[in-house]
Amino acid sequence: MSDRRIRFGSFELRPERAQLLRGGVRVGLGSRALAILALLAERAGEVVSVREITDRVWPTIFVQENNLRVHITAIRRALRTGAADDVEIVNVPGRGYRLRADVTIEAAGEEVAEAPMPRELRPLPLPLQINRLIGREACVAEVVESIARHRLVTIVGPGGIGKTSVALAALTQLRARTAVCFVDLTNCTSLAHVATATAAALQSPMGQDTIPDALLERLRAAELILLIDNCEHLIDTAARAAEALLQSCPRVTMLATSREPLRVPGEVQVHLQPLPVPGVADATETITGNPSVALFAERAAAAGGFCLAEDNARQVATVCRSLDGLPLALELAAAATPMVGLEAMSSGLSGQMSPFAFGRRTLARHGTLEAMLDWSYELLAPDERLVLGCLSLFRSTFDLAAAVQVAAPAAAEPMNTAQHILQLAAKSLLFVEPSRHGVAYRLLETTKAYARRKLEGSGQAEIAARRHAEWVGTLLDRAQADWLQMERASWWERYGTAIDDVRAALMWSLGEAGDKRLGIRLILASAPLWLGMSQFAEYHRWLEQAIATLDALGQRGGAEEIQLQFGLCVLLFNADRPGERFVRAATQMLRIAKKIGDPVARATALWLLSGQRGIMGDHRASLTLAQQMLAPESTDLDRDLQHFARRVIAGMTFRVGRMDEAAAIGAELVTHCSGRTAYGAVLRYDHSTILRGNHSVTLAVQGRLESARATIMETVIDARRLRNPSSFCYLLSSAACPVALWLGDDALARHYAELLGRAAEENCFTYMTELAAWFSRIADLRMGKPPQPLPPDRLRLPLPHDKDVFITCCATLADADAIARAQACEPHWATAEILRADGENRLRAGDAAAGRAQFERALAVAEGQGAGLWALRAATSLARLVTPDAAAPILVQALARIDGDESYPDVRAARALLPALTS
Repeated sequence: MSDRRIRFGSFELRPERAQLLRGGVRVGLGSRALAILALLAERAGEVVSVREITDRVWPTIFVQENNLRVHITAIRRALRTGAADDVEIVNVPGRGYRLRADVTIEAAGEEVAEAPMPRELRPLPLPLQINRLIGREACVAEVVESIARHRLVTIVGPGGIGKTSVALAALTQLRARTAVCFVDLTNCTSLAHVATATAAALQSPMGQDTIPDALLERLRAAELILLIDNCEHLIDTAARAAEALLQSCPRVTMLATSREPLRVPGEVQVHLQPLPVPGVADATETITGNPSVALFAERAAAAGGFCLAEDNARQVATVCRSLDGLPLALELAAAATPMVGLEAMSSGLSGQMSPFAFGRRTLARHGTLEAMLDWSYELLAPDERLVLGCLSLFRSTFDLAAAVQVAAPAAAEPMNTAQHILQLAAKSLLFVEPSRHGVAYRLLETTKAYARRKLEGSGQAEIAARRHAEWVGTLLDRAQADWLQMERASWWERYGTAIDDVRAALMWSLGEAGDKRLGIRLILASAPLWLGMSQFAEYHRWLEQAIATLDALGQRGGAEEIQLQFGLCVLLFNADRPGERFVRAATQMLRIAKKIGDPVARATALWLLSGQRGIMGDHRASLTLAQQMLAPESTDLDRDLQHFARRVIAGMTFRVGRMDEAAAIGAELVTHCSGRTAYGAVLRYDHSTILRGNHSVTLAVQGRLESARATIMETVIDARRLRNPSSFCYLLSSAACPVALWLGDDALARHYAELLGRAAEENCFTYMTELAAWFSRIADLRMGKPPQPLPPDRLRLPLPHDKDVFITCCATLADADAIARAQACEPHWATAEILRADGENRLRAGDAAAGRAQFERALAVAEGQGAGLWALRAATSLARLVTPDAAAPILVQALARIDGDESYPDVRAARALLPALTS
């Protein structure tokens, strides 16, 4: 080979071969560091600027100077190995770097004496890579970089991940610098076979019985990179051979591929991960640029008749996610697409491996996914096979303790099971991922489906399923203990992924052979997960199945049914208004609570019934039920429940029109609110969210506009972080939307209505979806925009309380029914506004006397209730109809109750009248 040799001190730099040698032994240094050193050596004694270095080493990309400093540090570290040398890289501040050394360069083109490759060693050409390598550019670069610095590099990963492809791509880049040799160990079974395969790859005249020492002798003077492919089935033999080669052949560098490391001194591991897959919410442009999608699309096009387009991109993304981005699985699925169809591919992939039978005829062990997994499975010990099968029951990631609990047989030592688990991870059948709490393990979906089939055939499936369900119960107990200790974001990060395991445990527990009692316990304990993950419809089905199971067991009428009926009430409320089924479930809950003497359940049932009466407009009955939550016989209520009961009482006190009393209760509760809702009380809504929302409503109607605005905006921001959809939707519908409209911020109200609509749609909250549609239309009307047309089922006639709320936001919605109710019933929180709206309607109809009478009644009711905002509106309407002498004091007195400036429309309208009245 003709190349340059740059000598300085005891070092020899061979730039074309990317090698730095000291005393004939390679010094580990990366390719870019070697390029930097070569440039400095070529211009030894000169200052080379940072710009010149980056233009030479990184010609097409922008690189920050600290990246350069990292490589300079590595070079200095390497040069220090020549301790007696007078060689140094000097930093000239503001200018660049200079190599201080006596440098001799043997120019390119000269014949350079080198250790010749023995004539009996003539490496066969590398196998050709027919298919383009997709999405592995960084991995190939890492392998090339590692080979330049280390003598043994092992590419580790599960079957089908593309280890051989990456290795060959790396060697293709390196063969211009040095000789390379590919040795396939697939059919080898002993050390002698390894030697024979190596000799055959090198075309060395060695017989079948030649001992390895003869091969070592021939390789001793050779300079080459030796790729040993597929080591996993004889890992100990491959490790001994590698160690012997490294010790005896100083110019040989080894690259190995294996499903587990060789564990030889000096080994550097490059772990291959699956290709990135598209996210569920990714845009089409993002999907089409994803490596997994690109691989599938290219291979499917090669199989015939496929073209990636906007209308099929999401189906391809589903396939890629189902296969975890495993390259072999993607290739086999792509090959099957012409026969199976993309739609079938994208539905239920993980449990169907037969479509992937269209693989490589030339490679039996990778001919199908089944064959590839059989290759790995047969290498496992019997106990490891059983452990792998048990681990297939996990639906998400898991830690070592969880794996041991599920996989350890009754008589097994946990330590032995833990060792088996670690061996599976070492053999790339388990992926290891970093987490905030240590490490997490997971199985690829293809491996999981295969292992589950093996478990079902072992006769241990039911036993393992019970252990998995019991582990889910343990996990939920720990989640409950952490609920009040951890920040919500951290809690969801740790426990949010457990929902799939909960689902699997419930399917077994409530199935024919399952543990029904355990299943009911899991349903009750998992409520926060279902709510926080927006799985209301599915949780509804589990609750009904659990009640039916209790009935079949003859165990209804106890504490478990109370909790199930409670969950059912919450879901019925959100799914379709609080109707007859809701009342029946709440009444049954109250009946059982009284029977067994459960004060918490009794108070909760009364809250449900109180809320239903309030929505139907019977506020007096609603307050009576709320007050019974703190009945004398319930003196043993805990603090959390006391706050909950008083919050409900405050809300219903407001609705009957006692504003100051409601505000006092609310202010006291807000002051002492911990912001934490007990785990078991999560279905009662988040206490802090609803308390502060209700208090903002009271503040707004009192006329404390600044405080109301600050409270509601802060509460909405905090509530979005809590991942409690029912609480968030209730806050938006009962407080945020109306308060924003009362304060005249129509754009903010429209924003809150959109948030409500999205959250309600995502969670199938029919009732809340209707409220969102109403608030959106009201905001549009107020802003002069034409309302969006909606189907009738999205805009049903509102319930009485909701209609009253809408009238206070848009007076033109006051109809004869609402006015008749307001006049017939005892005054409540919205009576003054409904009367005022009627007065405006009468005024527009030309009946000024009737309008004035309604304004006067509205003002009297509002002042009596302490409803400062309603009083201001009534005073403004009345001031237009009375003499200036009478109007001015009315407005001045109404404005005196308001905490807010002219940025609020009602304040601005009232103050605009004063100058005219005074003049």
